[in-house]
Amino acid sequence: MKCPICGFHSLPEMKYCGQCGAQLGLACPGCGFVNPPPYRFCGRCGSRLGDTARVETASPTSLAVTAGAPTLAPLAGERRIATVVLADVRSSTDLMERLGTEAWVELMNRVLQLLAAEVYRFGGQVDQFRGDGLVAFFGAAAAHEDDPERAVLAALAMHEAIRECADDLQRRWNVELKLRVGVNTGEVVVASVGQADTHREDTAMGEGVALAARMETAAAPGQVLVSAHTYRLVASRFEWQPLGEIVVKGIARPIAIYRPLRMRASAHPRQAYDLAVTLTGREAPFAALAGCVKTLCEGRGGIALVMGEKGMGKSLLVERVRQHFAQLATPCTDPAVEAGERSLPAVTWLYGICRSYNQATPYALWLELLRNWLEMTSSESAHDLTDLLRQQVEDLWGVQAERYHPYLAILLSLPVKEDATGRVASLRAEGLQKQLSQAIYAWVTALAQRGPLALALGDLQFADASSLALLKQCLPICDAAPVLWLASFRPDRFSPTWEFRHHVETAYPHRVTSITLQPLTRRESQALIAQMLGQGALSAETVSLVVEKAEGNPYYLREIIYALAEQDLVRQDAQGAWRQTQPIRSFDMPGSLRGLLLARIDRLTADERRVLQMAAVIGQSFWRNVLEAMLGDPSPVSAWLTNLQRRQLIQEQGLTPDLGMEYAFTPALVRDVAYESLLSTQRVAYHRQAAEQIENVVGPESRRPYHGLLVHHYRRAGDCNRELYHALGAAEDARKVYANADALEHYTRALELLDQIESQAAQTDQLRSIRELRFEALEGRRQVQLLMGNIAAGRADSRALLPLARQMSDDPAFLVDALLAQPEVSGSDTQKELQTGLQSAQEALALAQGTGDKRREMLALIAVGELQHLHRNPVWQELGDQALALSRQLGDLRTEVGLLLSIGNAYGMDDLLRSREYLQAALAISQRLADKETEAWLLAALSPQHERDGDYYRQLTEFERKRVALNRETGNRMGEGHALMFCGQIEAIYLGDYQSGLALMQEAVGLWDETTDKLFPLLRIAQIQAASGQLEAAWSALELARAASERVILDIGHAGLRLVEAILHNAHGGEGHWRRVLELAAQVGQMVVADQLSQQYQMAAACEATAAHLGLAGCLADTAARDEHLRQALAASQTSLDIFEQFGFTQVVECLAEEILYRRSLALAAGGRAEEARSFLARAHAEMMRKHDLIPAESRYRKTFLEGIALHREIQGAYQSAAMDCPNNALLI
Repeated sequence: MKCPICGFHSLPEMKYCGQCGAQLGLACPGCGFVNPPPYRFCGRCGSRLGDTARVETASPTSLAVTAGAPTLAPLAGERRIATVVLADVRSSTDLMERLGTEAWVELMNRVLQLLAAEVYRFGGQVDQFRGDGLVAFFGAAAAHEDDPERAVLAALAMHEAIRECADDLQRRWNVELKLRVGVNTGEVVVASVGQADTHREDTAMGEGVALAARMETAAAPGQVLVSAHTYRLVASRFEWQPLGEIVVKGIARPIAIYRPLRMRASAHPRQAYDLAVTLTGREAPFAALAGCVKTLCEGRGGIALVMGEKGMGKSLLVERVRQHFAQLATPCTDPAVEAGERSLPAVTWLYGICRSYNQATPYALWLELLRNWLEMTSSESAHDLTDLLRQQVEDLWGVQAERYHPYLAILLSLPVKEDATGRVASLRAEGLQKQLSQAIYAWVTALAQRGPLALALGDLQFADASSLALLKQCLPICDAAPVLWLASFRPDRFSPTWEFRHHVETAYPHRVTSITLQPLTRRESQALIAQMLGQGALSAETVSLVVEKAEGNPYYLREIIYALAEQDLVRQDAQGAWRQTQPIRSFDMPGSLRGLLLARIDRLTADERRVLQMAAVIGQSFWRNVLEAMLGDPSPVSAWLTNLQRRQLIQEQGLTPDLGMEYAFTPALVRDVAYESLLSTQRVAYHRQAAEQIENVVGPESRRPYHGLLVHHYRRAGDCNRELYHALGAAEDARKVYANADALEHYTRALELLDQIESQAAQTDQLRSIRELRFEALEGRRQVQLLMGNIAAGRADSRALLPLARQMSDDPAFLVDALLAQPEVSGSDTQKELQTGLQSAQEALALAQGTGDKRREMLALIAVGELQHLHRNPVWQELGDQALALSRQLGDLRTEVGLLLSIGNAYGMDDLLRSREYLQAALAISQRLADKETEAWLLAALSPQHERDGDYYRQLTEFERKRVALNRETGNRMGEGHALMFCGQIEAIYLGDYQSGLALMQEAVGLWDETTDKLFPLLRIAQIQAASGQLEAAWSALELARAASERVILDIGHAGLRLVEAILHNAHGGEGHWRRVLELAAQVGQMVVADQLSQQYQMAAACEATAAHLGLAGCLADTAARDEHLRQALAASQTSLDIFEQFGFTQVVECLAEEILYRRSLALAAGGRAEEARSFLARAHAEMMRKHDLIPAESRYRKTFLEGIALHREIQGAYQSAAMDCPNNALLI
């Protein structure tokens, strides 16, 4: 049968044309005559086409069956991005009245065939004929990366296609025939709708179609209207008339609309690029291609092959090189530019871009080059082009113009002179082809004789066979003339260009330069993002997400950034700077990328496509064994996966136990496109299938690493019970590898699922199971919240445990755990809370002892002992020893180590010998543990020894920094804050790097913001600011610390607050401030006596009191008062010295050993005891230098230690002055 659209003759049994895909016709149920697609009545007998189906549908039996069917057949199909074209004839009803029904039907049949021909010519598919119009899709059945461009071209061509018909109608009937055409790109569902036993058809539906219909109704007669969605995808390819915005029902914002006028000069891509953007990551390819052009300017021809995937920057690279040499060819008087570069000749650049929809057009590449040479636009008339061609040919060849003009005119479909018509007509096909080839060869040669010629051939993978064959014939020109063949293409092994590349590299090794554009590195991708949006516009997490999705492809990256802007995830502020508007975890894929990748997927067979979709459901990585189990028949899987690898859609990653070979999508966005093409019902079914097969393939004992993946699949499958089971497993797995954020997410999801399940539960035993699981999830989440520093949320979970445990009173274990989890037990802030916590812990201890639960008894003993220690009740020692014995009885090494360290720390500085005994015991056991949390505990316990020794550098680098890293690895935000505080303390107060130390302290405050422990870094901040001369800031920080101290029950916190305040008053100076120091020092002394604080605090207080007494002695007028303060200064300095010598070290951050010695020296000097004063000054200097010598020679801290710390500068100055005054310039100790 002959196709009504293209005329191709198909076999009789065919339903669709083998050439263009059009429907061939409908057989008449009456006479059997096959009618063209638009016919609704048989052209031979007049019967209504499709009557049989209608009669069957209306039969009582059929209706009864339909009415009794309880469910409809499931929808089968795909979600796709397609460009929809709707066209209709304006005022067709009026035409019917003028022409009559039969003539009108004949006219509509003719018009619809003309319109359909344009759709099929550009690779689209007609979905429906609607009486006076049609609906067509580009990308619904089979995608091309340039479907939006094809659709707009088809829409414009429709108006030209009916021009002759319209002119004839105007002449005969004096009526206008005009079209209205709407175009939109959007998501559609391609599905088979209806019932198979009544009426069923394949179609596409969705918002994309509705918006196209709105474009069509808004169009004026003779217009094409395009939505903003389509416009953005093809804006650079056409000339446009913006028409404002229209309101569309169902869409919140008005939609911008555009009218395409004509295609832009197709051979010049430079307008598509922002020339202000640098070639990020393309410096080496630029240099290589620029070298080819420079060689061309020197008179030597060549061939440059630029290969890279779509979006790697091939066209931009070519354009930048062209622009570079255009600037060099411009007359230049700048002496900085070398003479050789100033004298480079101008290069003639001609562009030929191959289009995917022109692959069936012979010599399409050369047509593009000729049009570019003639500087054509598609709006020029044939008469103008004929004159222009003749003028250019005569200018190029002179008297020999007639030898070549006819053949170039034929290529351009332009009229030929009468005297040449006969000569051309006499040629057979082979002869004409030969003459065309010779004309093109001569044309390139003649252009090259005028000067260096660069022929930029873009997207060569889309070249038609005749263009590629002619290119091979013309390549030798570069051996004799300054011609650069600059071909850019994609690395498609299935394209003829792959063979062309091999031919060039084999036949022209002396001329060819091959350039492959590799993906950008991570750093280059980040630089490109910063270049587009500005530094810091996106959060680090969003930058990582974008870089990961783009996989080094600049085009992908730019399109993703554009998508973020379109989705209002990034926005420009009043100053024009881009800012992220909200956290970004995912984003809708840009339509341009979906179309590009879908075109690659559509080249697959139906089976391969299904395999890809099922693999996409499994995940970004998937496994062969799971895929085979989902498919049921493993035999053909190997061949399908091999072909998917050949198509460069997936790649092998390596073997995984149980699951087999692992594959990953490449690029990763292929997975997103394949997944999004599935309907939601298909996704649900595939997710369930994937989860079940993973459980079948992986045994229960090996399933632990896959809980998170199974959570994902069962959630998407809507199976709450199975998701709950794996969510709890995934949370525990995450905690074991310190992925606390993941654990928190899984526990929270488990609690949400329990709410859903509980709302549907009816039986008592079900409720009991739900409560047990809820308790498990709450307790797990509580622990994670506290580790992450979410104190308020953790306390809320703690509170929720107690009523839940009382609902399960038949099992005391739940109540014990709930009581020990109460906030007052683990972190009391007031004396009242401390008492409440002690009562809860004692109740838990009694319950555990009553049930004989040794593990819970041990935990309760630990809790009670810690609370009694805060109460200063010595019974804590006995409780600690009992807990320690139980840990050994239970073989719980981790708890034993923790207890040994805690008990040792509790004995503290005043019983250092016993403290070290427990530490040594802990060290001996810890070697059997490979546990990062335990390692962090040990580092914290070992670190103070180096503080006592004054080996601050080692304490910082070998202990505290490592502790920071370990706590970050384990996700322990509280532990991280503690380690950061010590790092800041060492760097600033001990080593003199105030700026770095202050930053660390502020970070610690941020981590501890929800806890009362933030008092301690706030005190250190005030101390550092005072030491660096920022007194006003120091007073502000002290007030923040004072506010935080109101809920602190630790005596060392209150003593520390008074000591730091004393430091600030001494730094400020003046009688009032010095008298306040003495009050504060006295208060600390009283606390040491009353609250059993370490004598180290008395030592620090006496040191500050020494400075205050000396200050007062120097400012008071009364001699007796001055003498009294001098006496008190000597007494206070002696007290401080005595305690220091008793301990042999200082371990309170408010006081240093050299400070005690120096202030003793000052007190002695003020009291007239010069010799003793010099002795203590020498001791202070020696202690300072001893610590200095422990800092490595290459460390920057050697300088900050001596020059950054004011105390050390003062000691050095005093020591040098004293040395000058001593005999022989030496101090004797």
